[in-house]
Amino acid sequence: MMSFREDKLLATNVPMRIVSLISKINEYKGKQVLYNQQAPEVLNTLKNVAIIQSTRASNSLEGITIKDTRLIDIMQNKVQPANRSEGEIAGYRDVLATIHSSYDAIPVKPSILLQFHRDLYRFISLEGGSWKNSDNAIEEVYPDGSKFVRFNPVSSFATPGAIEELCKFYNQYSNSGEIDSLMLISATILDFLCIHPFCDGNGRMARLLTLLLLYKEGYEVGRFISLEQIIEESKDAYYDTLYQSSQNWHEGKHDLLIWSEYLLGIILAAYKELMDRVGKVSRARGNKAMRVEETIDHFVSNFSINDIRRRCPDISPSTINRVLAKLRDANKIEVLGIGRGAKWKKNY
Repeated sequence: MMSFREDKLLATNVPMRIVSLISKINEYKGKQVLYNQQAPEVLNTLKNVAIIQSTRASNSLEGITIKDTRLIDIMQNKVQPANRSEGEIAGYRDVLATIHSSYDAIPVKPSILLQFHRDLYRFISLEGGSWKNSDNAIEEVYPDGSKFVRFNPVSSFATPGAIEELCKFYNQYSNSGEIDSLMLISATILDFLCIHPFCDGNGRMARLLTLLLLYKEGYEVGRFISLEQIIEESKDAYYDTLYQSSQNWHEGKHDLLIWSEYLLGIILAAYKELMDRVGKVSRARGNKAMRVEETIDHFVSNFSINDIRRRCPDISPSTINRVLAKLRDANKIEVLGIGRGAKWKKNY
């Protein structure tokens, strides 16, 4: 809420480089209807892939990982979670599905955030759905075991009121249109992370809230492209910009624009990827082998089979291996090692 008090965001002088990002994103936003009309089957494929990628990446950022085969089975509701990591994956899956299917009927208010958090932890013993009951700190742990406090969030006592105030500010400016919607979203997410309202799961909740707010402001790219995966691929910048923009937040003297520029860059990258994938998948006409080839062609450095699987989670390992063998026999790629983690190199 410190990004909104005393009209801080309203009075912010947005530099041209950020205005340019906003303009480019809005250009892509205007093409969404065209994509839906021209390539509905392609978008359906991308949607299914994005759900898996988003769930994997957002949890991976928090150190929650499971085998790809189990991930697919859990995402498709073929198996029940067998441990805490799988339970957290399943919880994220369900909240993500709720947002995708019902975003227009979901109000932005504290009780909804509590409901999302409850559902996030539905499959594990940790009790979700309540604000933190003790103060927390955002810490970085160094290899030698020492710790560095990156930020001290709002106290547990002040958290309910802070979230209530933040939701009111978001709804006020969303309804009035006084503030650009993308700047409004970035400020809301930064404040949410600075409040850090839960004992656990704040990062995942922030990314789910980002998706919800983008939907509510008319930006549908998160349905087809995983914002979480793009964030994971730039996680150093993610944490660095959060750190920089959170300094002096409690005093209302923080620099919101550092974080805003990063988040807008993520959204623009997602729209560019959507346009690229719509074109490529349309040409491939859903052919999975061709999609694997297109994915390999997109790599700018050496890659592994797991890199391909992360980008094509709906494609079977046998299909991926078949494409790799074909390209290897054609001398287009070569393997640089042995075993599952072996890297492949393009010869073109």
